[in-house]
Amino acid sequence: MLFAVGRKKKGGGASPASRTRRPFQHMVLRRLRELKKIVPDAQDADVDTLLRRTADYICILELKVTVLRRLSAIYGA
Repeated sequence: MLFAVGRKKKGGGASPASRTRRPFQHMVLRRLRELKKIVPDAQDADVDTLLRRTADYICILELKVTVLRRLSAIYGA
């Protein structure tokens, strides 16, 4: 598991390091949720699978752009 959100360590309050890390964790988790909305078939994926599917999706989109540019060059737009 990448992040343990909501778990507390034994011994009481949060350490200063964890307090400074918390906003970063929330930012990362928010961005992962947004990424799951964009990438197809990634709703229930873990982080590793999500990043792999994202990379695949980027490759597919780049290929589509290349094909559309070549079609545009052929048929003159």
